[in-house]
Amino acid sequence: MDEPMKNECHLPQKANTNEYTIAIQPIVDAQLRHVADELLYRANETNQTANVFDNVQATARACAIAVYEIGLDKLCGTRQLFINASADWLTNPDLTGLPSQQIVIEVLEDTSPTKEVIDALHYIKSQGYKLALDDFILDEHNHAFLPFCDIVKFDISNDLPKNLIKKLHKEGITLLAERVETQEEFKQCKALGFTLFQGYFYERPKTQLTQTARLSTSRANQMQLLSALYSDNVRLSEISTLVARDPYLLSAIFKRANSAEKGSRRPTTKLIDCLHIIGLRELRTLVTIVMLANNSPVSKLNLIKGLTRAFACEMMADQRRLDEQESFIAGLFSLMPTILGISAELMKNEIRLGRFIEDAINQRIGSLGKLLNDVEAAESQFSPLDFPPDVMLQAASKARSLVYTDAS
Repeated sequence: MDEPMKNECHLPQKANTNEYTIAIQPIVDAQLRHVADELLYRANETNQTANVFDNVQATARACAIAVYEIGLDKLCGTRQLFINASADWLTNPDLTGLPSQQIVIEVLEDTSPTKEVIDALHYIKSQGYKLALDDFILDEHNHAFLPFCDIVKFDISNDLPKNLIKKLHKEGITLLAERVETQEEFKQCKALGFTLFQGYFYERPKTQLTQTARLSTSRANQMQLLSALYSDNVRLSEISTLVARDPYLLSAIFKRANSAEKGSRRPTTKLIDCLHIIGLRELRTLVTIVMLANNSPVSKLNLIKGLTRAFACEMMADQRRLDEQESFIAGLFSLMPTILGISAELMKNEIRLGRFIEDAINQRIGSLGKLLNDVEAAESQFSPLDFPPDVMLQAASKARSLVYTDAS
């Protein structure tokens, strides 16, 4: 059966292509209510199978799209989202900052119950995650996983171990039948004690079309950022400086901080505030996931141009009694379409920056809009009278230093 479940096809592909996307397949209960979804990686929008070259990278890319590009509120509302986790994913503590109230972590069928994995499962459970065993076939090794699991998935295209199913059902473990193709199979599984169902009988996986440009700065910058996040003396000012170098990461942080799940009633417009809202634990996960996704590098020339404008806006903000952070963000995001190679319309629809900043960028309204116009004029060597003569030179020097320091 050509059902594109999980990361099942290990075919070579270019590791740094940015055309990847996701599909999701509904999981329903015994009353056919849509209660959860499984997250599936797709190498591109036309692929109907996973075509996975690297399990960890595939999961990182899928999670980046689901959580930080589309957003869980838009993708699946309040439903739970099942993600596939290999042993390497389970044992990486940097990857345990995803929203535990909504994410169900699937332990893949080829995972060995090593001490490292068992210790990781203890920790993951302590963080509030639900765990599922995928394509479960009981043997002398994997029974060690059972005490940790809330859900056990059985592929019904294989012979079902009915005695084991009855035993697990009596123990209160939720049973999920996957690859259910017909209504008759649904009824048979329901009679055996299954309460969750997934397969073509209900719906095929739906590929999600995304337009986000996935361009990041160097891995050296990302490593430096991760180091700063794990420092004994975490300084958000240092973290925000490092985040400003990476346009994909910056836009992901603004989207996440302003998501419905974070309870934002009005857009948060300051980067420092966004970092506070997300918190260190999830920031570590976000940065690690972006690193593992291995996106293509952003143009340094375009990034320098955007940062130069941002620093110029920041430098003039105090003189004009404007907020420095909001001025910096307005300057950088006014050129973000150029930096990421996307349309201004897409940027406007993707990221909430608040009416004050958005009006300044899109319509050049208000004092911040005037500042953007004046900085643009200074870029063309038509500086307003109140501009110190060296503002643009200082801003450009600061931008070049930021982009090239520790970059590779």
